[in-house]
Amino acid sequence: MTDGSPLVRVRDLRKYYGDGDSLLDRLLGRDAGSVKAVDGVSFDIDRGETLGLVGESGCGKSTTGETLLRLREATAGDVEFDGERVLGMDDAELKAFRRRAQIVFQDPFSSLDPRMTIGEILAEPLRIHGLPEDTGDGRSKAEYRRDRAKELLDRVGLSADQIDRYPHEFSGGQRQRIGIARALALEPDFIVLDEPVSALDVSVQAQVLNLLDDLQEEFGLTYLFIAHDLSVVRHICDRVAVMYLGNVVELGPTDDLFDDPQHPYTRALLESVPRAKLTEQGRRVEALAGDVPSPRNPPSGCRFRTRCPLVIPPAGIDVDQRTYREVMDLRERVEAADLNLAAIWDAVGDPDGSDKPAFKRHLREEFFADDLDGENENAVERALDALAEGDRDRAAETLRARFESVCETTRPVLQEREHPAACHLYDQPVESREGDEAEARVD
Repeated sequence: MTDGSPLVRVRDLRKYYGDGDSLLDRLLGRDAGSVKAVDGVSFDIDRGETLGLVGESGCGKSTTGETLLRLREATAGDVEFDGERVLGMDDAELKAFRRRAQIVFQDPFSSLDPRMTIGEILAEPLRIHGLPEDTGDGRSKAEYRRDRAKELLDRVGLSADQIDRYPHEFSGGQRQRIGIARALALEPDFIVLDEPVSALDVSVQAQVLNLLDDLQEEFGLTYLFIAHDLSVVRHICDRVAVMYLGNVVELGPTDDLFDDPQHPYTRALLESVPRAKLTEQGRRVEALAGDVPSPRNPPSGCRFRTRCPLVIPPAGIDVDQRTYREVMDLRERVEAADLNLAAIWDAVGDPDGSDKPAFKRHLREEFFADDLDGENENAVERALDALAEGDRDRAAETLRARFESVCETTRPVLQEREHPAACHLYDQPVESREGDEAEARVD
């Protein structure tokens, strides 16, 4: 199709890994669940475009790339390639799709079979697809494939004389060039580049990136470029999608996203990038609070809310952001049963649990830098009383009733605009709210 439609269209793609009822589950009394590696990802990739997919390790970037190619089977969602539905393809259709969509893997040391020569590795895609059907010039198919392998080596900056060498005889950068050559063997339209330079030295990274640029221009390739190095992404990508815990939280043109990041998570990522300017000397980077939640049990609503510095207080609650974050941290610890009440009583020197003021004072010193006032203070005081009495459920409900945020009740989605962000700091599509809220509560 050449009607201007995207080459790749991904809608609500999900990949869950079943977490069976293991011995550890039974010992810990846990219910069997699933790991939500990719949890509702949507984006388009235009023809000839490079879309970057970035985020912290474990956010689902590589799983997204592999799932849309059907190297992993999707749990739900839809993927279209040139107008055809990939997830519904039969074996013959999938084999034809494989000729047009390839992947370059992250690790150049493990992605090449050490028992095969480079010539055999590059000829293998042609052999699997029965190419060529007819050489047309008297050469045998084996001779054609060997000549094609030499052409590919030349094109990626290696010597055709190296065709009979084995992978261990090449450096990391050379092996990645071989991986790129293998991806080009079938003359694809689309390539998933799964962190193709992350294992390479900086000088070699530049060479491989320039090679990818040249190949894209020469062959009209479309890339999905998966990376965590934002400086690399800015160099090579036309647009960038930012992932967090299985979701795309921001999507936009590269320059717009770097110059005017919309989502608090994107801002934190960009803030963490080292800067060489002298004016930045001594700059302190504010690290994100907390750890990335488990994809087995992600937070309701906005996945980022447990670490976000801009969580939205309920309407009518007058509290500064730092104090609200402190209340949220206490509440999350209570709801997760992550507060050892007996240890707190021991810390205040009252293992019998009779000195409630000391118990509450200890918790205030741990969680709060300043005192609250008014009804906010009353709610926190009632919650601390409940904890002192060992009633976690009442403490959690007291805090929830006063401080529950839209960030935890409603899952934000990307707006229909050029540079959207899935964040409640921006207007959300009205028609999506009811369904998203229900989904958030189910999650």
